[in-house]
Amino acid sequence: MCKIRFSVVGAVIVFAVSLLFTPAPGRAAEGGNPPSPPILDNLPPTWSKVLPANLRFELVLNGAGVLDKETGLVWQQSPFNSIWTYQGARAECNLLEIGGRMGWHLPTVEQLTSLIDRSSTSGKMVPDGHPFGLIWGRYPYWTASPYPGAPWAALQVNFVTGEVAGAPMYNEYHVWCVRGGQSHTGEPLY
Repeated sequence: MCKIRFSVVGAVIVFAVSLLFTPAPGRAAEGGNPPSPPILDNLPPTWSKVLPANLRFELVLNGAGVLDKETGLVWQQSPFNSIWTYQGARAECNLLEIGGRMGWHLPTVEQLTSLIDRSSTSGKMVPDGHPFGLIWGRYPYWTASPYPGAPWAALQVNFVTGEVAGAPMYNEYHVWCVRGGQSHTGEPLY
């Protein structure tokens, strides 16, 4: 009982002392340095927000990546012009190094379709004013998402029509790698 009382008293003293040496919110700490922003201010906005392209996207990784502030995902600034089979697309993203960073993967259908903007006037269904390089339209883009009921197929997204469809994994399509978020649904894709 005595140890518990001393532990509580000690915790109260530490808390009180920390209040004395912590600057008030919005005030500079000693030396004129502004206080660190609260950690919640460093988080990207949520999927529930709709931002115009000039506020939504930010070039990162020395211009080689694009941060999407609506989703918190980082995209290749310039999607590949080449086409790959599904397995080749996954391998290409997994081995990719952009802006000195690895950890890239093939996006899920939810991630890739988050870039679709049906009101676009550019001829590609991505937000007008986006900072991405050329978005290829000859072929759709692979996703890491399986086609339901067909273990030999995966979903792909067409940025000319905005359509999502399934395709056999031996087909060859474009690849647009992403960093962050979930890389696939966990179901085996052959």
